[in-house]
Amino acid sequence: MIDATKDGRNLVITLQGVDPFVVHPLPGHAGRQITDTYLTTLSGQTADLTAALQMAVDGAVLDGDRWVPRPEAEQINFNRLGMELSQDEAEMIIMPAFFWQTILGMDGVRAYIEGGEGLAGTLKASGALTARLGLLARRTSPRTA
Repeated sequence: MIDATKDGRNLVITLQGVDPFVVHPLPGHAGRQITDTYLTTLSGQTADLTAALQMAVDGAVLDGDRWVPRPEAEQINFNRLGMELSQDEAEMIIMPAFFWQTILGMDGVRAYIEGGEGLAGTLKASGALTARLGLLARRTSPRTA
């Protein structure tokens, strides 16, 4: 239901019937921070996932030693998501934007889309992210261990 392409350094996500969303790349340190926040929430710990997702779609500013979302007036994509789309549709924009901002880049976007988008796509891309970061234990056969 979505299409995602790179246009220069930007990610362009298109949902049928809606003007495209243009997502600018985060600085590497901000991308690492939102990835850490996401992984923290996956492990059941409390973290500000909303702020991480806001940064994924609209960028971040450095506040001391932490990256924070841009001021609300500058959150063009996040505001559009809340005003124009259902929560289900908004997820189809936010999650590929998030995975694009991680070390996975376009591979994360493709994993999300090819995984079926929504929850299934998020799980597939999350698995790819944790595997890429070496967070999954390798399973070996008892015969080869």
